[in-house]
Amino acid sequence: MITCVCLVVESDSELLLVQARNRAKYYFPGGKIDNNETLTAALVRELKEELGIVVAEHELYYRNTVVGEAYPQHNTLTKLICFSTTKDINWQQVEPASEITDVQWINKSDVTRIAPAVLTWLQTVDNEKRE
Repeated sequence: MITCVCLVVESDSELLLVQARNRAKYYFPGGKIDNNETLTAALVRELKEELGIVVAEHELYYRNTVVGEAYPQHNTLTKLICFSTTKDINWQQVEPASEITDVQWINKSDVTRIAPAVLTWLQTVDNEKRE
């Protein structure tokens, strides 16, 4: 299983998602946790590397954790440890860096472009709202 920390940024109908290495599917910004790194420190590092965003650890708050199908790896699961931020960020001015080739607001119903684990996250959140 692949374990990642990620940042969830959403509006009522859209998610802010990133594309890595021109892959077809988009997923939450974030990435893997290095040895001896806290979850929030890993996310702070990944956001700076991927999007050039500087967020302090105390500006992150835990949302939930989901396990879904990894992308693009087949027959592999990924655990997404999801956070959001209290920091006010102008997402229109964010420029992709490192292996990120695109940053887009994508409609939550666009199942063709959203990575499988993110779709699992959407289903989980939707189920929680109904309960």
